[in-house]
Amino acid sequence: MAEQAYLDHAASAPLEPGAAEAMADVAALAGNPSSVHAFGRRLREEIDRARASVAALFGVAPASVTFTSGATEANALALLGAWRAAAKAHPGRRLRVVASPIEHASVRGTLALLEEEGAEVVLLPVDADGAVSADDAAAAITPDTALVSVMWANNVIGSLQPVEAIGRAVAAERARRAKNGLPILFHSDAVQAVRALPVDPAAAGVDLLAVSAHKIGGPKGAGALIRPGRAALEPLMRGGGQEEGLRSGTENAAAIAGFGRAAEMLASGRREGAERMVALRDAFLAALRRGAPDAEVVGDAAKRVPHIVFIRLPGMRGDLLAMALDAAGFAVSAGSACDGGARRPSHVLSAVLDGSRAAHGGIRVSFGPSTPGTDLARLAGAISAARGRQ
Repeated sequence: MAEQAYLDHAASAPLEPGAAEAMADVAALAGNPSSVHAFGRRLREEIDRARASVAALFGVAPASVTFTSGATEANALALLGAWRAAAKAHPGRRLRVVASPIEHASVRGTLALLEEEGAEVVLLPVDADGAVSADDAAAAITPDTALVSVMWANNVIGSLQPVEAIGRAVAAERARRAKNGLPILFHSDAVQAVRALPVDPAAAGVDLLAVSAHKIGGPKGAGALIRPGRAALEPLMRGGGQEEGLRSGTENAAAIAGFGRAAEMLASGRREGAERMVALRDAFLAALRRGAPDAEVVGDAAKRVPHIVFIRLPGMRGDLLAMALDAAGFAVSAGSACDGGARRPSHVLSAVLDGSRAAHGGIRVSFGPSTPGTDLARLAGAISAARGRQ
């Protein structure tokens, strides 16, 4: 059997040994973090330590970090919580939500719920590189707009969005409104950006930022909603009032500890890691061009995160190519892992490509700073071989 190469980091990055060690240490502790005795206080200290580490990664105060089960929950808490708070304060008013059409499934699903609750959802166009225009976003904002939601980096093709420019447009609209008027908040799903880029929500004007632990070497089942300005939200669940009442339920202390350790490790090595991922990408694409010159890479490399590459082979279905590569020992995705069960063209590709190109799809190759360069070199050869057998 061929040596297996894991090239699906955008679905889930491998667990860092340091994060696994932190999880094991905390998992061995008895108690409930809400208890006032010594056992509970020890767990609370571990959660507070992790909160400080995650906060430091994003340049915010620890109180701005709300731990969740992952980015899906963080996105739901941000969008539903903000919209419901605004709707409660402004009954009878139809509120608008402006969003990109290439958001993660968790955001798209939540936007559908908002429409059911009466929101007007307006989707922005994207260009051939999979990016929205900040001017289009600013033009879509009306006096009834309560939320703008645009991801930092796309999870399928890696395209970067003009987050800072949109943040300025939201801030300008906020300044125009009277103090007792409708609030407007900017939400961004930054899950795929954090691995390679310094993500500073306050500097970018982002009020609500969703992140996930397992995309940066932490455990599955942990994430956070970052609120630099402590924006008011309606909680999705009622209960014991954990996480300052925004996320009731006993905290998963072990997973949170692993998240905190992964955040520390990323903070200390992100620049070097990003530089290596750029080098890995460039070498891979050079090899791919030599072996399969008709392969199409979706999006401009200068406008994407370096660790996600989406490739099309004209006339070849992406799911069939992904299966062929799996048999050859390469784990890649035929799109987003969260959309893997869908039997329809990717909504991201449909927004960026024409009908037939979107329908055939392609493969997403994603990696990390520790990925062996030989894995990507072998993958380029395997894609060329699959092309030759077509």
